[in-house]
Amino acid sequence: MCYHTRRNEGRGLNLRAFRDTLALYATGVTVVLSRYGLATHGMTVNSFTSVSLRPPLVLFCADNRADTLKTVQQAGYYTVSILGEEHAWISQRFAVAGPQEDLLAEVRLGQGPASGVPYLSDALAFLECRVTDVIPAGDHHIVVGEVEHLGRLNPHRPLIYFDHRYRRLTPEP
Repeated sequence: MCYHTRRNEGRGLNLRAFRDTLALYATGVTVVLSRYGLATHGMTVNSFTSVSLRPPLVLFCADNRADTLKTVQQAGYYTVSILGEEHAWISQRFAVAGPQEDLLAEVRLGQGPASGVPYLSDALAFLECRVTDVIPAGDHHIVVGEVEHLGRLNPHRPLIYFDHRYRRLTPEP
């Protein structure tokens, strides 16, 4: 069934229809953090996925203008914290651009053993990644990283994003 074939001002696909359609793909929610020098930057990411087992590779996508992308490129390392359903407030706060010192002071942080890059210690799990490739893709970059360390941290249910809203998994009967 085709819902939208209308073009956006004659230049391509209707962008609102594109966003609304992709919103029907349920995703987990993560926070990517990186540190370079004294600057730590983070952002909410739901475009995160595994790529390969051998070597263990993951990727995320970042807007070209994101401070976190620049920091990841400079540092060569990043962490991914997988959020639980009680972390919607963290996701919302890291989704806003701008200074993050106050936010970073409000969350509990651990440090990746290879790089010292922080991760959210209250998350379900974390991965510490060394950047192996950064690929331009339209208005974003695809960042591929080799996982050097990881850990399961807290046994909670995941935070899910579906149809422009946070969702919860229902408990099994």
